[in-house]
Amino acid sequence: MGYMYGIWLVYNKDEFPTKHIGHFTITCFMEKEDAMKLYHELLSIYGKYQEIYVECANPLRFKPNMYVNDTNDLYSWGYEGHILENGMMTNLWSNIQEIATKYICNFSYKIHTTMLYSYSQVRQDDIQIGENKIVKCSIELVDITSDEPTDWHIISAV
Repeated sequence: MGYMYGIWLVYNKDEFPTKHIGHFTITCFMEKEDAMKLYHELLSIYGKYQEIYVECANPLRFKPNMYVNDTNDLYSWGYEGHILENGMMTNLWSNIQEIATKYICNFSYKIHTTMLYSYSQVRQDDIQIGENKIVKCSIELVDITSDEPTDWHIISAV
């Protein structure tokens, strides 16, 4: 089942070592056509790139099935983030949420990036504490229909 289609803020693979594409989820559980519309709408309003302040010093464990339509039973851990505007934390996420409410989707209320997905509970040894940092991300339309996170991919031609 996966997470259908969605919109991510994707960062360079060198920022964090993950087996899947490193990202901050904006939305998931969307039909492809709606995801394409939301993608173009967000690009037209906010542009392609955003900066995210990532709290690497305070890793979080995420409960399985954290989205309303989620039945994937994936355990995970990662970091919380905050969108920056001119170097300052902003309420831009609530503006993005307001736009996303026009579409049928699951919105990610907590800005977060996942470092590891697992079908069993995440071990303490898997969690890494690091230095907080700022990462540049691009808004991307994604195919997250696979049950396997390493199969998720960016849809480049839209």
